[in-house]
Amino acid sequence: MNINVTRWTFEAAADGRLRDGAEDRSTAGPFKQPADEQSSAWWNGFVYSSWQLLHVDAAVSDYQFLQSSRQVPPGVRRRLAQQRRITLALAALATPYLPGVLGQLSLPAGVDQKGLREYRAAADVSGLLRTAGFDPSELEAEADFLLMQAQNDPLAKWLPLVRHASYRGWSKLRGEPLDAMWRRTAAEVLLRAHEELATAGVVEPLPDLTGASWHAPQHDRLTPRFEEAQTLERALAELGLSPHPKVVLLIEGETERYHVPRLLAEFGITEPQDVRVQHTKSSKINAHLIARYSAAPRVGRKLGDRWLLDASPTALLIAMDPENHFATPAQRDKVRRNLQEAIREEVRYQDAEISQADLDFLVRVRVWGDDTYELANFADDDLLPALTRLAERQGNPRMSSATWEQDVRAELHMARANHYDVKVPLQRLGLREDKVELAKLLWPVLRDKCESEFVSGDVHTPVLELVLEMKEMIARLTGTFALGGDEPTAAGQHQATP
Repeated sequence: MNINVTRWTFEAAADGRLRDGAEDRSTAGPFKQPADEQSSAWWNGFVYSSWQLLHVDAAVSDYQFLQSSRQVPPGVRRRLAQQRRITLALAALATPYLPGVLGQLSLPAGVDQKGLREYRAAADVSGLLRTAGFDPSELEAEADFLLMQAQNDPLAKWLPLVRHASYRGWSKLRGEPLDAMWRRTAAEVLLRAHEELATAGVVEPLPDLTGASWHAPQHDRLTPRFEEAQTLERALAELGLSPHPKVVLLIEGETERYHVPRLLAEFGITEPQDVRVQHTKSSKINAHLIARYSAAPRVGRKLGDRWLLDASPTALLIAMDPENHFATPAQRDKVRRNLQEAIREEVRYQDAEISQADLDFLVRVRVWGDDTYELANFADDDLLPALTRLAERQGNPRMSSATWEQDVRAELHMARANHYDVKVPLQRLGLREDKVELAKLLWPVLRDKCESEFVSGDVHTPVLELVLEMKEMIARLTGTFALGGDEPTAAGQHQATP
């Protein structure tokens, strides 16, 4: 036979046919499958509450002890009786509270949902506990004990994140982590009942753990009721899983777009949560929206003279050719100050303040030097072989001239003298502008020269300086942070908050 045990249990309860096997001796018996019953669907008729699983380990331990002893110690009897009361209390309280804890209500087809919802709304908590033989004054202590047991969870350090998962998410856990989540769920049911009874004056309110300097079991509630409870983004940041990059880098040209990510990878910086490289295609950009919605810190609660951040901060680093809005130091400083002011306004909209030191760390504007990217990062001796190879691939007839090398050097010299883009000498040499191909030809040169400079400690190639700056920024932006208001925090610009 095909039995839907959940539906059968509902129907039996509605008809008054449920019996407690621990008390009703009419259900006593081995309930073994008869020899002449061959069906694999045979069922002995017992239904076990999921709450009984909370005590399986203890039951197995007691069973092993009793096998080697003829007497049952009084302590074992008391513990078994208390476990039974907890199971009955959880079974009684699950209907009004468990759907709220799990965030879902699952019912078999055909069950009177309207009647069940009405029952949940009108449930008498004190009456349910009396029926279960459970003293309301024990709710908090039993919940704390369940939470302490759950601390043995191998994934206990992940609780700040796991508590944000839905039931459909954490129910996919197995073994001890799943067992620990059900203990926390059971504790939450007991504590919600306690809170409702406290509102009615039946029991004392639960302690307020805000600002507590010690770790109490209720810090591990699935739905913590104290201000220090971590937001999802803060929990992700502490575990190194923040979806927000530590640095957003804005670059302009195709060559930079090809080189920078590869150079970052040479230093092991490959994760999107470390650096997000954004190609702007032009130095004529307005980065205000990026500054407001990517770099502006998301402020959490205030702690003393600081504001904790709900999400890991993101720094904005702009690296452009020295042209348009970035042509002069004064223009670059104006861009930087405007972006910082946009962030300051966004922070003030969150009723917080940010120091100038924090702003200087979060917003940086760089150029490659006096020249555009290719001319600033590569000497003529680097560019000459690459341009020659490019001319070969394009079938440029001028490269067969005896003066080809002299012509290339002359055009590069002219471009440097006038701070032209590299596309000018390309055009004057009759080469098609193909910066991606040029970038590919220059990449081995860049990698080798950067490796040499880094090993020797004599770093002077601008793009390597930029990558090392980002590496240092990423290191300082690892962890959780607070804003220091008008004064810089002790760590310079940001201070990790444990």
